[in-house]
Amino acid sequence: MSETLFVGVDVAKDSLAVASAPAGLTLSVPNSLEGRRDLIKALKNHSVAIVVLEATGGYERPVALDLLEAGFNTVVANPRQVRDFARGLGELAKTDPIDAQVLARFAQVVRPKPRPAKDPEEADLAELVSRRRQLVNTLTQESNRLAMARLRDVRRSIKRHVRMLEQEIARLDDAIAQLIRADETLSRKDEILRSTPGVGPQTSAMLLSHLPELGSLNRQQVAALAGVAPWDFKSGRWTDKSSIWGGRAEVRSALFMAAVAARQFNPVIRAFAQRLEAQGKAFKIVITACMRKLLVILNSMLRSDSQWRTSNAQKKS
Repeated sequence: MSETLFVGVDVAKDSLAVASAPAGLTLSVPNSLEGRRDLIKALKNHSVAIVVLEATGGYERPVALDLLEAGFNTVVANPRQVRDFARGLGELAKTDPIDAQVLARFAQVVRPKPRPAKDPEEADLAELVSRRRQLVNTLTQESNRLAMARLRDVRRSIKRHVRMLEQEIARLDDAIAQLIRADETLSRKDEILRSTPGVGPQTSAMLLSHLPELGSLNRQQVAALAGVAPWDFKSGRWTDKSSIWGGRAEVRSALFMAAVAARQFNPVIRAFAQRLEAQGKAFKIVITACMRKLLVILNSMLRSDSQWRTSNAQKKS
């Protein structure tokens, strides 16, 4: 246990491939409760600086939670960032053991910042909110299919499924609301967020569950984390437009809908949008700027533990 290891875990639906840098740990276990226990048991035999996983459509979440609960510094890395790192190493092949080794080297070289362990209530809220989003996406798909369906039996089938989805979404809304009300910290944050014109219960729940750092970072950090920070593209005489990328897609989607509403009903965001529109800015640029401004205001409100006031929001933004 004298040499500190940086560990990479490649997560698949049914398996976990594990590697370390420097070399010293190679492991393959099932992606199951027993397999994760074996992984943690193996890691405890070494001095581990950090464990890095790659986001893989949700399969990584139970692994990350178990590692955090076991006390390991854990990071879920952006797949595009890891793939770019692999190309920089000249590693073009892609297998589970190779990916695990790349993740280990990524951990050793980049030293990504570990995320704090979630409270049980926060983890439960994140799972409920994610499930609601899945059902809403399915509901949208079924509604689109209904518009194109011709046969009566098909239309009846779709309508039954739509009603079932609407009922299940309503049940999840109740469960989310009850969980937030039952936790004093979440309830207070929810109260502050929803005091802002344009921020409803779904946006608040998404921010509380998928952006728990809100209120503890500065404006640049929180904008980058949500994926609404502008990045410059300049080299020599060549200059391209600034653009946004990366960040947490679920949060960005929620912010988009909130910004659309705030552009109509929030006096600060509405005035800001009107100034940009008067300058001839395109809708996409305007709404992205509104998303960023709204997020910065919400971040400042949580940090100061204060509800919405138009005069204060103008100062904070």
